Amino acid sequence: MDFCKDCGGVLNLFGKNSSGLCSSCIQHAKPTESVQPSTISANTTDLLLDSTISYENEKIVVRSKEGWNLWSGPANKTTPMANILKSARLIYKIRQKRKKKQ
Repeated sequence: MDFCKDCGGVLNLFGKNSSGLCSSCIQHAKPTESVQPSTISANTTDLLLDSTISYENEKIVVRSKEGWNLWSGPANKTTPMANILKSARLIYKIRQKRKKKQ
């Protein structure tokens, strides 16, 4: 039995599903957005300068100078750098807000 890569639901039992996603995830999938270099702010550059990239447990990990895990992904899969930066910046902002509330 095969399971969806996204939600973990059971894939179609009758027929082939080469995408590895269930019909619900395929219908709700958003097209990938390409981030133009002009949309990357100075904050992202500062984030990169203070962050580290490492290989841990067969994953690529991006950590902030505070030690926060900003992004991680499998080492055997390629991910566009723009997507990594977008996710890392969002997580960094959330962590900063939580830190200020404490």
